[in-house]
This record gives sequence, structure tokens and C-alpha cells, in this order.
Amino acid sequence: MAASRHDNHGSRPPGGFLRRVADLYAGGFREMTVGRTLWAVILIKLAIMFLVFKLFFFPDWLARDYDTDDERARAVRIALTDRQGDGDTDNESTLNDNNLNLLPDE
Repeated sequence: MAASRHDNHGSRPPGGFLRRVADLYAGGFREMTVGRTLWAVILIKLAIMFLVFKLFFFPDWLARDYDTDDERARAVRIALTDRQGDGDTDNESTLNDNNLNLLPDE
């Protein structure tokens, strides 16, 4: 009797390719000893780095410079749409006819 194409060949776990890859990684992490400590150190370092980057390099200038969500939304809309195209950033964009400047002074 000829073997079927779908026969399980003993050592192969049931499931598709992605399931076997996931089992490979899960088994590898399960058998780790020193690697667990190294992964913990790596994850702690990444968390600290992202917190430092967020706090010092990406300040929330919209919350600092504008009082309401409407003002923030208008400032973002103006910054994205009112580009002159000539690279000149000295032009001031306004919120309405009262010439309320939304862009922070540089």
C-alpha cells in the first residue's frame, strides 16, 4: 500500500510551518538558563531607553503650547497643510481672521 501524501512522519509535530516555527522558539526559550537573565537585562534596558527618549527627546509641545484640543488640532492641521514649498519657514500661519499665531516661536 502506497504512503499517502498527508501521512505524519513521526517526528513532525502536527500543524503547519508557522506552528512548527513557534514550537521551535517556545522550546528554545523554555530550555534557556543564562539566556533568560540576558533577555531580562535587554528588556529592562529597552524600557529605560524608551522612557528616557520619551521624556527628554520627544516633549509634548502641543500640550505645553496650546490649551484646548481644538487649538492643538488646528496647529497640527496648519503644520501639515500650509507649507509654502519653498523651504521658507519664516511665514506665520494663522488660526482665524484675528491673526492668532498657532505655531510656537522658535
